[in-house]
Amino acid sequence: MFRKTLLLLFGVGGLLNLLSCQSPKDVSDPVSFLGVPKAEIQQELDHLVELWYPRIIDTVNGGYWTNFEYDWSRSDDQPKMLVTQARGLWTAARLAQFYPDRPSLVKAAEHGFRFLTEKLWDEGKGGFVLQWPVKENAPDYRLTYANAFALYALAEYAKINSEPKVLQWVERSFEWLETHAHDQAFGGYFNLVIFDEHIQENLGWGDGEWKGQNTSIHLLEAITNTYQVLPLPSVKKRLEEMLLLVRDTFVRENGSLQLYFTNDWSAVDYTDSTRQFILDHIHDDHVSFGHDIETAFLLYEAAMVWTGGNVDEKTQVVTKRMIDHCLATGFEEGFQGLFDKGYYFQGQEGIEVTGRHKSWWAQAEAWHALALFSGLFPEAETYPVAFAAMWTYMQEQLIDHQHGGWYNAGLDESPKVIRQRKAHQWKGAYHNGRALMQVLEYAQGEQAKH
Repeated sequence: MFRKTLLLLFGVGGLLNLLSCQSPKDVSDPVSFLGVPKAEIQQELDHLVELWYPRIIDTVNGGYWTNFEYDWSRSDDQPKMLVTQARGLWTAARLAQFYPDRPSLVKAAEHGFRFLTEKLWDEGKGGFVLQWPVKENAPDYRLTYANAFALYALAEYAKINSEPKVLQWVERSFEWLETHAHDQAFGGYFNLVIFDEHIQENLGWGDGEWKGQNTSIHLLEAITNTYQVLPLPSVKKRLEEMLLLVRDTFVRENGSLQLYFTNDWSAVDYTDSTRQFILDHIHDDHVSFGHDIETAFLLYEAAMVWTGGNVDEKTQVVTKRMIDHCLATGFEEGFQGLFDKGYYFQGQEGIEVTGRHKSWWAQAEAWHALALFSGLFPEAETYPVAFAAMWTYMQEQLIDHQHGGWYNAGLDESPKVIRQRKAHQWKGAYHNGRALMQVLEYAQGEQAKH
């Protein structure tokens, strides 16, 4: 039996209406927002819709096409990975709420929903498989991170389709994670659900019993979205658990995130190791600037839902610390792009940037987080300055004004991206689409369209 959703409890605007109440205050300017022309932001979102939908809809196999070349011609190889498919569904559903006069977006979301539930769900062991079609002799496991995105997308789709079957899929997905991925002994969620104990290969997500920042923040994101449409006590319990866990355990004192913990919450920390060992194992332990600033937004969003709109003081303090640390350590001078990663090596003063790559997703997440926090902390004069500088950077180094879309990374550090694919299994319209919609809603200062 399903209850009234938090969307109804919050009013027509739902969560984004709550967030807009906390958004930057200079919305009276009809032309610009925090120094950026509103028309430019709207134009970029319009271009995104035109580029991705219906281009990515696969009417042959179902779901969404994955790979497109630099000029938006469809690539020959078209794998279908759960994260890509889920993000395609989430983006279509969110855009459908932002553009209520475009029923094609509702159809695009319905198309993705069918593929997710009909092709990617394993009726035997449950959970969503990572790849379709499933390859013979493929390792038998479920990636919790990917299943979190499936839950996130299904919850978003439930906001535009109130049929009982949709909410049933939301609950089914949540309960599978609860039963198979949640650690009942120590709390949190395992990165991997492994059905074949003989799996020996490195699956790229740390040890099977580790708990990771990337998995945890997107579970937090998914459960936050789930609670808006399925406000059950069990969902709220997990929302509270993941909010407090990410905020109080993953976020370090300096405002950066610890990447991995063992199952009993011992940090995977290589600080005492040699420089070469650290660099050889940098995937397991570093400061990820993009995830840090994205998590500041996700924590604040989760707290808004958890508290019904009255974010507690500790969450405000922690999220501001995360923003400040990222601004002080992760940006190019003049806020001309956010670097990929860094490390605090023993014996060195401050942090060393160990990855200068400026990924498209990190720029998008940083940009819209700065918009939100510019309003939450109007006394922090650096936030709007960084927001405006980042828009200039993205216009000059990240957005392809000839073919459309965003490069994989900023041209200043990665000039070869100019001929790389505009879409692939780890790059859809999710990050920059969300960023543009968030900022426009803050700028418009009006009730959310979903």
